[in-house]
Amino acid sequence: MVMNHAITKRQKHVLYCVAPMMNERTMWIELNMLSSLTPRRLQLVAETLGGPSAILTGSTDQLAAVLGKDAALRLDAERRKADPMKEIKRAELEGVGIVTLADPEYPQALRETPTPPLALYIKGKRHPADSAGVAIVGTRRCTSYGRLVARKLATELAERGVTVISGMAPGVDTAAHQGALAAGRTVAVLGTGLGKPYPAGSESMMERIAARGAVISEYPWDTPGASWTFPRRNRLIAGLARAVVVIEAPSRSGALITVERALEQGKEVCAVPGPITSEASAGSNRLLQEGARLVVSVEDILEELGGVGKQFQQPPLPLLTDGAQAVYDVLGQEMLDTSQLVDHTGLSHAEVAQALVELQLAGLVEEQPGRRYARL
Repeated sequence: MVMNHAITKRQKHVLYCVAPMMNERTMWIELNMLSSLTPRRLQLVAETLGGPSAILTGSTDQLAAVLGKDAALRLDAERRKADPMKEIKRAELEGVGIVTLADPEYPQALRETPTPPLALYIKGKRHPADSAGVAIVGTRRCTSYGRLVARKLATELAERGVTVISGMAPGVDTAAHQGALAAGRTVAVLGTGLGKPYPAGSESMMERIAARGAVISEYPWDTPGASWTFPRRNRLIAGLARAVVVIEAPSRSGALITVERALEQGKEVCAVPGPITSEASAGSNRLLQEGARLVVSVEDILEELGGVGKQFQQPPLPLLTDGAQAVYDVLGQEMLDTSQLVDHTGLSHAEVAQALVELQLAGLVEEQPGRRYARL
């Protein structure tokens, strides 16, 4: 399904074949800095005035004849303020590349979407394997179960050479990035400019992701998050991924917007089941009722993708003490607190505490909210 505001192939030809090649990249960067320039307005001007460069060169009267007076005046104010050369220099100073529709390295998957971004700011490097990436999305207010599952699936995908794509928001997104970073590549698509990452204080996470993958935004450098920037961003997460996996999405969730965009683009949609009593899983459970692929293991995702990913050999466990081995064995993939571990293992509280320290230092177990523990 393609929405009415989508740009057709013929219209894309009009958009792409315009300005002289030496100026085309700068043109797209400048157009991308005009916040009121919607895809529909770009399309109208390109078809009526001979190409998108007319938005920058046409008179206010010419734009008003196509878009109306108010839209033309706003665009005129924005183009007077825009400074693409300053934007390019700022990105270069920060080690960020800007890729536009004029560049051959522009992601083909996004070029084929209904509304491709005019420019992409990329910190880090994209890799050919990213074209077979899997998006993991879900609620920002995830439960400990959702966080655990997101990290587990992301780690197992990354171990098999699959790039994990998400939005770097709190909750499921962050858990997915953390899991992928433990074993391989991940790509974050922001709903802000790279100079204003969300949430505040997430710069260190952004640096870690860029070192092992890429952080991408279509928004100019200093664009803050707004109510419209995150939903619009979700079409890029869907566009870059071969499949979208939903983990804990309430009945009204941004993750479901990503699903809508994925379905429009013909992508696979998978979902992890959750408790029927949990509002956090209401949307993801509904997706399963509507035909999304049920995911209970990483193999379900790989099978949906036709076997993408390499074989993974689980490395042998380090030599553990008897107590640590007993605790590790009963944890499985279920989270337990210390009292439950005492009941399951027959060890004393002191022995369980010592075993947990050993397992955490070995990177095999992690403490979750509520002083419960789970395997990594």
